[in-house]
Formats: sequence, C-alpha cells, structure tokens
Amino acid sequence: MRIAVGQMWQETNTFNRNPTSLDDFENWGVAVGSEVVEQYGQTGELGGFLDACGKWNPAIEFLGLARFACWPWGAVDGNAWEQIQSRVRRQLEAALPVDAVFLALHGAMSADGENDLTGALLEIVRNSVGPDVPIVGTLDLHANITDRMLQNADLLVGYHACPHLDSFETGQRAAAGLRKMLEENVRPVTYSRKLPMITAAENHNTFTGIPAPLYRRLEELERDADVLSAGLYMAMPWFDVPNLGWTVTLTTTGKKTRWKTDVNQLADECWNLRADMENVERYQPRDAVDRALAHGGHPVVIGDGADATNSGSPGDQVHLLKEFLARDHIPHGALTFLVDPEAVNVARQAGVGQTFQAAVGGGFAPEYCEPIEFRGTVERLLDVDFVLDGHIGKNMPIHMGKGAVVTSGNVAVLFVEKTGPGSTPSLYETGGLDPRTFGIVVAKSPSGFRAEYEPFAAEILSADCPGCASANWPRLNFFRVNRPLWPLNQIESPTEAKWCGGVRVD
Repeated sequence: MRIAVGQMWQETNTFNRNPTSLDDFENWGVAVGSEVVEQYGQTGELGGFLDACGKWNPAIEFLGLARFACWPWGAVDGNAWEQIQSRVRRQLEAALPVDAVFLALHGAMSADGENDLTGALLEIVRNSVGPDVPIVGTLDLHANITDRMLQNADLLVGYHACPHLDSFETGQRAAAGLRKMLEENVRPVTYSRKLPMITAAENHNTFTGIPAPLYRRLEELERDADVLSAGLYMAMPWFDVPNLGWTVTLTTTGKKTRWKTDVNQLADECWNLRADMENVERYQPRDAVDRALAHGGHPVVIGDGADATNSGSPGDQVHLLKEFLARDHIPHGALTFLVDPEAVNVARQAGVGQTFQAAVGGGFAPEYCEPIEFRGTVERLLDVDFVLDGHIGKNMPIHMGKGAVVTSGNVAVLFVEKTGPGSTPSLYETGGLDPRTFGIVVAKSPSGFRAEYEPFAAEILSADCPGCASANWPRLNFFRVNRPLWPLNQIESPTEAKWCGGVRVD
C-alpha cells in the first residue's frame, strides 16, 4: 500500500501587514520527498498519522510530498504559494499511483489573491489523483471550513483540544478514519453547518471553558462505529476572508436522518453560547499591572492576546513593557519578550555586560504602538532554538533566530529575531530565565498559554491592548467577511445570515 503524505501549516492573520515569505517557511523547515518522513515523521499530526498507520499495516510505503510549515504571521506571498504548489505537484506526479493521500493542514491560511489555501491545495491534489483515491486532512480547530475543502477531501479531522494538546492524537484519528475507508470500502458522507459568528479566543478552552461540553459531545459521537470524524471549528477570528464563521461537521459512513439532526443540535448550542463566549474581562495595560502588583503572590501571568504570536500578531508591541518601566519597583521583577531583530543586533554589537540603548518595539506593526526608548544591560546572547511539546506542537522544532536578554532595573526582556510560540515558558527558559521566579510574566497568547502556566501561576489576567489580534472588535476593520457576522453585526438568529444556509451534505 502506498500513501502520499505532506504538510502545509500556517495560521494567517490578515491584520498583520507583513507577508509570509519562502524564507519564513525555510526557517521553520521546508522538506521535500523522503525528507518529509525522515525529518518530521515524529512531529505533530504527521507523527500521529504515521505511528497509527504503521501499527495496522506495517507494510505501508509512505511517499513524502512536501512539508511547508511556518509560525502564524501575515498572508503568504505569491512566490511562497507558487513554490508550495509546484513542489507538491511535482512530488505527487512522481509518486503516482497512490492508494491514499494524507495532508497535515491548518485550515485558516490565505495568500495574495487566494483566500483559501487549504481548499486550493486539496483541489490540486484531487485533480492529480482523481475522484476515487481517498484524501484525508487534519485541521486546527480554528480552521475556517470552506465548500472547496469539503468538496475535495474525503475526510477532515480537527483538533478537539484548546489549548492544542492533541496534535499527535488528531493524526491518529485521521489514520483510523482512513483505515475504515480502505478496509471496508467506505465512501464518507460529510454533514456541515456554517454559523455567522466569531468569538474571542480567551474563552475557547475545551477542557474547562464554555465550549467544553460541546467537545465532549464530539468525542461521544466519534465512539459510534459509523462516525469517522466529528468537528467543531471555532474559526480564526483575525482572518478577514469571505465565509468566515464557526462550522460544525460530521463525517459518517453513510446517510442517516439522525446525522443532520445532530449537526443542527450542535450548531444551535454553539449559537446559544455566543454571548457567554464574548464575555471576557480584560484590563487596560495600567490596570493589568496595578492588579498584578496588588495581588501579592507571584508570578502573575498577563495574557497579551492582542499581540499573540500564536495568533499571527508580530510580537512587537510594548504597551505592557512601557507600564513595567514606569514603576519604581516590581517585587521579583517583570518578564516579557519582543520580536525585534534590530534590538537583537544592538545587543550583539554591544556585547554581554555592556550597556544597551535603543528604541524598541513597533517594528512590524507601528500602527498599533510607537517604539519606546529602552536602556539596560546585556545579560546574555543566544540562539533561540528549542523543541516544543505542548500547546500547538509535539516534537516541533522551534527556530526564532538570534536572541538577547537585556535587563533594566527589575525588568527583563528577551529580544528575538523571529516570531514563535508566545504561549510557552520554554521560550523564556531557553534564554536562561525562569518565569516561576518573576513577579509578573507576559505570555503573548490569548488562552493557549494556560496549559503550561496555570500549574504555577498565582493569578492570570487578560490585557486589553491594541494589536493585530485584538478581540476588541471595533479596533479592527473587516472588509471581506460576509455580513451579517456576529458580533460585528447584532443579529438574533443565524437564519438572518442568508449566506450561511442550513446543513450541507457532501
């Protein structure tokens, strides 16, 4: 048996004006042909899929297509998108014939002139392999499901966990679905319903948060032998594209009236939760720091969702840093990081133990903040490389370029050249900084950081700062989404959004 495998993974924030280039993908690891399995065969969804397939049929020959993965950022530029298409086409043509295709995808990814890279890639593969070869894909639960995705994939399997701790398991679930398709000659049927709503990411926790019961229902549905995949996709909200919104999906072995009923019931429950999902207590930077100082315990972790690198924001905003520097004393000190390659260069030129002085911040998104003057001492120079195991990644190699730790009084800043996971303490630990020992720590993440920070945080607060990933919706200008879309428009029923329609059957 021959199965072609590949990956195209990036979450696009269309409010980040900085394009994602081929260099960005190459920094995170482009692989072609056999390199896909050899180098990334134990990573995330791809690793889970290969692991599970190898157990039920060790004789499978895995044929690598291409692996293009990159940390969330702006829209993919034309050259990078062309390279992705050409390399996948070339490798797939060389691999044919194949018995199946597996793709590890994100589902909220756009490029210059193309709003739906996920659907476009699936369409390319479908046109190459024909209508009868099963195509299976995995998705983040913040995917924005489109008609083109549903038309060209036989089975799409999404995360059930936020924080995203189930990437490996999602790959295993995809393998289980493919096995049933191949061994039992199943032609899947997918029921889906789009909802005209987006919601703040702070409340997307599927373990203890508001939508948790819905995800337990998905797990229950997947225990039915006739269900290949049950998905609830809460959509990347900073993704200004047509047909943006939550989607419920159910892929089964055949048509039954009850499946349509289940999808409608889940969709109605999602709609009824929308107001609670948007009810998030956020604090202006000054208020957030005041509350952290008044708490008395440490560390108090402040989630800066608006500058969340995990949500495609540049990580260059200094609103909280400015507040730290304005305080005479912060017990145990304050810790944050900035994506600022110029600041890293200044630190490296100065050298360890020397004085650092530069205007920092706002280099990628100056429309959301102005740079501030920062003077301190260079404490450490490093390469910011580590392996991510936790929210978003399993065995995922992280490359954030050169880094520098600079302190000013009791404020410590880790400057990095490139974006990366703002949700993990491992980022600071790579710089020799232990966030457990600080009074205040900034996590550039709306909710995913809780997976690793909650076990030791004295308190967690959410900041209300400007930024590319702000959930203060009036601060952002949506031009391409279909309207009405809640909460950008106040609507009482999803039926008011004629563009959504009812349950779709593919």
